[in-house]
Amino acid sequence: MIRRRNTPGRIHAQRGFSLIEVLIALLVLAVGLIGLAFLQVLNVRYTNSAQHRTMATNLASEVMDMMRSNPRHIVVYNRLTEDSFTGVTVPGTGCSSVAEDAATALNNIIRWRCDVVSQLPGGRGSVVVVENPTGRYTATVTVTWADNVSRTNDAASGGIEGRLTSFQVVSTL
Repeated sequence: MIRRRNTPGRIHAQRGFSLIEVLIALLVLAVGLIGLAFLQVLNVRYTNSAQHRTMATNLASEVMDMMRSNPRHIVVYNRLTEDSFTGVTVPGTGCSSVAEDAATALNNIIRWRCDVVSQLPGGRGSVVVVENPTGRYTATVTVTWADNVSRTNDAASGGIEGRLTSFQVVSTL
């Protein structure tokens, strides 16, 4: 019997991968890894945003508690406006050293402004206290900061990147 070698029309079994198949597999793998890296970046941004929201909530609750603990001086907290945060700096020793005597409402205001500026990027706050006809007070506390979820690289923003986000709480005291 004569064996024929290399006859036209005879199909040879494929062995191994071609170079194109390997390149396509590497491309699919690279796109997947880039997607995972992008998800990690978003995860870090959303975690920071949640942390800032938690800090804002705690700061708003803190100033409400200060007003509840000193009801005779409750209207003094109306001095907390967004404009009152201009020029607030955080000392190297921390905000607790700003107002040594925390018993007075004015010292509480000074310390709270320092806390907002030190804990939140571009942090600002305001308090509006209104007396009800019943003789009780309604306090509205708003804390605003620059959230980094949707960053912008605007040089005119003065170093504060992101959109402004606010947290507001209203309570009867």
